Amino acid sequence: MRKLLTMLMLAVMAVTMAVTPAFAVIDIIPGNGGEVVNTTKPDPNFLPVEGGNSAQKPTNPPAVNNTIKIFVNGKQVISDVPPFVDSANRTQAPFRAIGEALGCQVTWVNETQKVICQKEGEGFKVEMTIGKKTFTVNGVNKTMDTAPLVKNNRTFIPVRALGEALNCNVNWDQANNTVYITSK
Repeated sequence: MRKLLTMLMLAVMAVTMAVTPAFAVIDIIPGNGGEVVNTTKPDPNFLPVEGGNSAQKPTNPPAVNNTIKIFVNGKQVISDVPPFVDSANRTQAPFRAIGEALGCQVTWVNETQKVICQKEGEGFKVEMTIGKKTFTVNGVNKTMDTAPLVKNNRTFIPVRALGEALNCNVNWDQANNTVYITSK
């Protein structure tokens, strides 16, 4: 019987020693009379609730980088104002930055609120008017599903409409918030 009790006590001690670190970190500090000091930090993912139980703290989703990047023929276009997605779910970008990156001469006509993008040598001329969904490519009327606008004192144009009007491939990489414009 004595042997059985000894083995039972040893088993309980072994289990206690193995399990204790999972629940608490206990330090015995020399010179304090052998008192046990619990140095366990509370779990930040659990919050106390009434009734003595605990509830898991809601976790915030990871931060999402919503910055839109635009590459023209492999080079990133950097502007003093960032591109954005408009209410029609279209990427709008600063007109001058995109037009010049595509090798165009860019003109603003204040009297008519019109932007003109001309690509010499290839004979492309694109005209867009602020607030209008119609535009012209070499004198031919076209329609887009959103309109150019002025924001932060800059003229923004729908990237796909301008790129395709200038005979470029325009691709959207959703995973990386990136527009790729490449000349054909």
